[in-house]
Amino acid sequence: MRWNKKLLSALLLVVMLLTTVLPGAAAAELSATYEKASYYDIATTAYSRMLLFQNGVTPAADSKDHYGLIDATGAVKVPFQYDLLESTGGGYFIVTQGEQMGIMDSTGKMVLALGDNYIQMNNQVISVADQDWNTTYYTADMKPSTESAYYGESSGSVEIEGYGWVEEVASGYYVAYAQEGGVALLNSSHQAVVPAGQYGSLTLAGVSNGMPYLEASSEDYTQTCIIDGTGKVIVPMGSYSYVGGVSPNGKISVCTWTQGDDGSRSNFVSKLYDLTGKEVQSWTDREVNTETYFRDLAFTLDGEKYGTMDESGKTLVPNEFDMLTSAGDLSKVVVGNENPADEWSYILGMYSADGQKILDVKYSELKALGGDYFRVYDGAHYGIANGSGQFTVPLSYQQLRVYCRDFIEAVSDNGGSKVINVENKEIIPQSTEELYVYKDYNTFDYNYFDYTNLAPSYDGYEGTVLPFRVKTASGYETYYVDYTTGQSLGSLPVLASNITSDGRFVYRDNATGLYGFGQLTQGSFSNPDAPASGAGSTVQPQNVAYATSYSILVDGKAVEFKAYALKDANGNDTNYLKVRDVAYILNGTQAQFNVDWDGAAGSIVLQTKTPYTTANGSEMNSSFTGNQPYQKNPATVLVDGVKTDFDAITLTDAGNSGHTYFKIRDLGKYLGFEVTWDSAQGAIVIDTTKPYSGN
Repeated sequence: MRWNKKLLSALLLVVMLLTTVLPGAAAAELSATYEKASYYDIATTAYSRMLLFQNGVTPAADSKDHYGLIDATGAVKVPFQYDLLESTGGGYFIVTQGEQMGIMDSTGKMVLALGDNYIQMNNQVISVADQDWNTTYYTADMKPSTESAYYGESSGSVEIEGYGWVEEVASGYYVAYAQEGGVALLNSSHQAVVPAGQYGSLTLAGVSNGMPYLEASSEDYTQTCIIDGTGKVIVPMGSYSYVGGVSPNGKISVCTWTQGDDGSRSNFVSKLYDLTGKEVQSWTDREVNTETYFRDLAFTLDGEKYGTMDESGKTLVPNEFDMLTSAGDLSKVVVGNENPADEWSYILGMYSADGQKILDVKYSELKALGGDYFRVYDGAHYGIANGSGQFTVPLSYQQLRVYCRDFIEAVSDNGGSKVINVENKEIIPQSTEELYVYKDYNTFDYNYFDYTNLAPSYDGYEGTVLPFRVKTASGYETYYVDYTTGQSLGSLPVLASNITSDGRFVYRDNATGLYGFGQLTQGSFSNPDAPASGAGSTVQPQNVAYATSYSILVDGKAVEFKAYALKDANGNDTNYLKVRDVAYILNGTQAQFNVDWDGAAGSIVLQTKTPYTTANGSEMNSSFTGNQPYQKNPATVLVDGVKTDFDAITLTDAGNSGHTYFKIRDLGKYLGFEVTWDSAQGAIVIDTTKPYSGN
């Protein structure tokens, strides 16, 4: 493959351009009551996006800046005595006292004694380094974890015996590097379709209808071919100068040329293949490239200026540009010429795929926002244009921070901000300073590289609502936004944290700078995905199902179940899974089973060795997160018509729908699959090929 400046720059632009964001709507002021602000800090959330209660308590600091734990009523549960307490998000708190650090639970009991430790969190994993820098890793709820999880190095890889690095390149297809050397292609059964050593390298060229197509090199890396996921050769082995990707029309191009001492290219020979391996077209006067993000074929006659054409050779986008790249969908093409002021950048414009000019070639940035909108930068100001080339937001802003299409922070030349949508409708009024999203649990910031992602990071809160700080002439306000839709949900006339599911939040008293609790009045927006504060709760500890973060492996593959655990008097976990989630995941395996409800008999009906055909849409979805109250499920359970002694609980969502969770080991015992605990991996292991042993 040819790696040159133009190709590399185009690739970087594709990464920046391919972004899809979602729509939303405007908001009103929220109604709330405010308790007296008497704390120096609450939950180390002076600038927090989330008031994070854990088991009904949260960190707070008194007027002497000493930290303890308080509940949602303000009652002190752990005395103010520490220099800092930080919530892990899993029911534990990182403690700092002088030069020492440790970890305690929500009752104040130290589970990791204060000592010469250095403790920090990343990717919801705790890193504990002792004075010799020996490091141990834990999940947020103090289960064993790994260094790779701490650094977020999953990368979609899996573990397969006999192989080192394994990557799933398409569903059920794996490129795997054998421990004894060589690269192989494996199928869904982890059998070698292409054995290690047949090719020097395997690189994904594209996927069509679920079938991967891979660029395979000879062992000496001098020649290349294209194979499909069965190992069939689609493009024959050859010494190609360039190999294209799989086009949306199911074509792959290869090209050879002669390169002169001055870098010029000539003597082009290009061929086009379909996915059966048939050569469908060839040219001897041009370089022709297929790419996954172009509807048609990119081509050049002189190796310098590019355009697009159809398979008959008819020119569409004129071949007069230094660079072509994606416009975010197949109906358009971004074109560019080298920027005379910067050899690694381009001056950009846009054409339709049929060759009509949409935007002149004069812009420094054209970023696809989805919905046929584009952020445009002319070197001085930002604006937004639609797919017809009309500017819906004028080129007049110093920055446009696009969180989603209906929530865009527009920064004026004087530094103030407001929030608009792609049609220039005002969502949040002008602030006298730039807005800040409370992104992490103790910071607020704007990260340029995350501007299309409002998803929470660090503190384990997986809700949908984020607060933004706004400063007006009368003081600070907080606007709440649904990051999934971009809908502005309302505002509070104070600087505030995020809001718990029962309407609690932390606010700052502008007069004193101290912090206190607030409570949304009834009828304000709900935040059901957030954890509850525990204020006024009648739930007793023995009636709490605790959200767990154990890894669960099914036939060797990690599956993200929404699992819950009940704790005994010693804090030991008994794990439960939603029965329909298990039926959905095991469908098609030796242990598949169906789930039904017999209303007349009041019984849950399970049929073993039967495909799961009664899906109701709740599978692998959850309308709640965090710890939940539960009730014992009294329903009879019939397995193949026989009454069976299952241990089941019911969790009820905000819509009053009940979800049945069964003890994992009971499911294995009565439905016929193995359930074990892998202490080395800290994982629950389900093996559908083995009977239940009880080990």
